[in-house]
Amino acid sequence: MKKSVKIILAILIGVAIIVGGAFYMMMPLEVRMSEIQPRVAELSFTEQGVVSRGELVLVMPSTQGEISRLHVREGQEVRAGDALVSVDDAGLRLRLEQVQNGIRSLEAQRDNVSVEAESIRQNLRTTLGSLQGELRAIDAQAMQSNHAFVNQEEVTREQIRVQQVLISGHESELVRLEENLNRSRLLYESGALARVEFEAASAAVDATETLLEAARGQLTIISAGTAQNAGEHFEGIRASLNAQIAGINGQLQVDQTTATKAHFEAMIAIEELNAQGIERDIENAVVRAPISGIITNLHAQNTNVISGAAPVAEITAFDTPMIDVYVSTQDISAIDIGDRVRLVFRQRMNDVEFYGYVVAIDNMAVVRFSALGVEERKVNVVVEPRLPEGVTLGAGFSVDVTFFVLYEQDRIVVPRTAVFRDDGVDMVWAVSGAEGTLRAVPVVTGMEMRTDVIIESGLSIGYFVVNNANNADLREGVRVVNE
Repeated sequence: MKKSVKIILAILIGVAIIVGGAFYMMMPLEVRMSEIQPRVAELSFTEQGVVSRGELVLVMPSTQGEISRLHVREGQEVRAGDALVSVDDAGLRLRLEQVQNGIRSLEAQRDNVSVEAESIRQNLRTTLGSLQGELRAIDAQAMQSNHAFVNQEEVTREQIRVQQVLISGHESELVRLEENLNRSRLLYESGALARVEFEAASAAVDATETLLEAARGQLTIISAGTAQNAGEHFEGIRASLNAQIAGINGQLQVDQTTATKAHFEAMIAIEELNAQGIERDIENAVVRAPISGIITNLHAQNTNVISGAAPVAEITAFDTPMIDVYVSTQDISAIDIGDRVRLVFRQRMNDVEFYGYVVAIDNMAVVRFSALGVEERKVNVVVEPRLPEGVTLGAGFSVDVTFFVLYEQDRIVVPRTAVFRDDGVDMVWAVSGAEGTLRAVPVVTGMEMRTDVIIESGLSIGYFVVNNANNADLREGVRVVNE
């Protein structure tokens, strides 16, 4: 009997264990999960700032010269941009007028280039016509030479006349080529003409001088009574006339305006830059207030000249609180002027949260010491607060300043511990509701924050994600429920 009872009891205990185990296996696994909803993705850091008042600014002039007028007095209230001191600018204005007159003269010369070039071309055409006419006359005389000259005296007179015509042509050509050489030299020295073109203009002058000297020498020989025979005489004249005609035709093919105009345009541009510099100096001759405030010290009233080496005035800013905060050199690159920051003024009863904007960032770091005495390199940043009504910040008050490296709304964010890697792919354990069957979902991750990571794609709104992917009980198909 006792043995039967023991057997029955053992059977009941075994059944209970089996039923309990089955019941346990059917129960969902409790895990902590986060529901996927759009929220703000924020990456920030906080530093402690100190309220300061009455910023003092030294007004340094960007010009120098004799003071012509003081526009303010010590203790006077000024606005940013108000005139403080004027420097005598009569000399600057005279220089500006001279430069502007020079520009107008250069513009007139530039505009007259085409007129002068056309006048030169017209003179060349006239000379060309005369030389061609003279050549035709020589050809006619050569054909009738047996009948045109009855004696040697008549031949000599005709040779002298023609030689004088040639000399006159050479002289006119030399004047024209020398003028062209002078223009070419000016363009070459200013860099508007190539060296080979300048040398060609110089060679043309040398060649014409040689022809002129030869013609004068020939005239001397003819005048002395040693005349050439008719054939040599006419051939020499033809050669000289043809050389002059070829030279003029070559000049008519040359562009005489483009390089000259470019030269004047370059000179005009230089003078315009000079004028702009003088105009800036004239504008800077009036020293203006860089900020609004009170003139607490007017140094310019004690001297008759100013220079960039000494301030003309000291301005104390209006009684607007500013917050000085020192930021690590590692974080300063994430801050720009105009950035919005969160400010928290901590009080015993309640904290006041408001906002402000970065208005200045120093360009150099200073040594600061942490609360533990550790030396740190930090950069001063000035924040202008937007104080809520009824809130007053006194000088020296402490304010927590939060700078946002990242602040994006409507982003999907999960804890960093929710992401695991499987075969090089980022995954999360997710279910479609607060309770359901677990499955591994591949995702594309974005920027990592201190405790969270942005999910760029892979998850839908309303899903639940297991916060800790390192739980050893997690696997595909397991039923889970949010704690």
